[in-house]
Amino acid sequence: MPPAWKGINIIYKRHGFLLRGNYAFIYWVGSLKGLLHGYFKIEIILLLLLLLYFMGCEQKPAELQEFSREKFIMNTLVHITVFCADEHQGAKALDEAFNAFEKVNDLTDRFKNQGKTTSLVSEVSKINNNAGISPVRVSDDTLTILERSNYFSELSGGAFDVSIGPIMDLWGFGSNQHVPGQEEINKALALVDYSKIKIDDDQNTVFLTKPGMCLDLGGVSKGYATDYAVSALRKLGINHAIINAGGNVYALGTKPDGSLWRVGIQDPRDDGIIAIVSVQDVAVVTSGDYERYFTQGGGRYHHILDPATGGQARDAIQVTIVGDSATEADILSTTLFVLGPEKGFNMVNKLKNNDVVFVCPDKQILYSNTISNNLTFTAEGGYQPVAK
Repeated sequence: MPPAWKGINIIYKRHGFLLRGNYAFIYWVGSLKGLLHGYFKIEIILLLLLLLYFMGCEQKPAELQEFSREKFIMNTLVHITVFCADEHQGAKALDEAFNAFEKVNDLTDRFKNQGKTTSLVSEVSKINNNAGISPVRVSDDTLTILERSNYFSELSGGAFDVSIGPIMDLWGFGSNQHVPGQEEINKALALVDYSKIKIDDDQNTVFLTKPGMCLDLGGVSKGYATDYAVSALRKLGINHAIINAGGNVYALGTKPDGSLWRVGIQDPRDDGIIAIVSVQDVAVVTSGDYERYFTQGGGRYHHILDPATGGQARDAIQVTIVGDSATEADILSTTLFVLGPEKGFNMVNKLKNNDVVFVCPDKQILYSNTISNNLTFTAEGGYQPVAK
């Protein structure tokens, strides 16, 4: 269709046609021979002139406005920006997006109202409180999160394991951080085993088979909440948005001007940016040893623990995943951090639509070759990029 015809729908009728536009409405019926007689000639000429004039005026889309909001939730600051036509739509979109985070948090926060028996206790807390006692009926969302988690636990040989709660508590990553003894670690490790998370799809129940087992969904819940929020925005007709949930970023569509979103990858040992990835409709999720850590006796102890050893994973200092699903990217950023570069690349290369950027202790940046065209390095910090 020529540019001048934009915004005009053509509806064919018997003996004629209708042209509908924002400024013109012409209904031409009858045979051309009949219309060309008498005063109809003048009216036809005037109508055609008007049509040609308005066909040259292209309709401009309404200018999009930017609306932003931030809130501390899921133990991080969540910032959401949407672009839409009016304030009402913007406010509703932000409300729905944050409602998604609230809902997932209410289901998965194991510290929420801990020890109480009211309906305010999260589903994950109920599962933990009933470990070794009885199955707990849960929502479809909790079931989906756990099934997806167990899938990646199997795929990674246990490098990702949401039953890691006893080890997290032992190190004090809920409170009272300290370095535990090896005997304590061994005792806690006996309670870490994803295969003992029994899921019944028919009954919608979850059962931890050993007393003392404890789920910790910190490695998946923010990603799931991000996907939930993106789905809510899409249902409301939002085509341009950016969500940043403490290192879990989702770029919805493009920027309003059609350009790609540019997401910075942080220097894990400084305040600078070491790389920029240009994206649309994907998640960019980063896990690093600088996010939560403490020091003791001259050592640095971070929160990304290896379920096999009960200690810190040390083969990487930061892992960034770029993928279609924020849930999967969240899981993979932790999983590949634990696996390290060699095993990590072996795993991610078997998956579709996921790329990885490893930052290693020796200051090498190892990245998926498939993301090369969308990745720009800043040359800051003395890092050496290597495509894999």
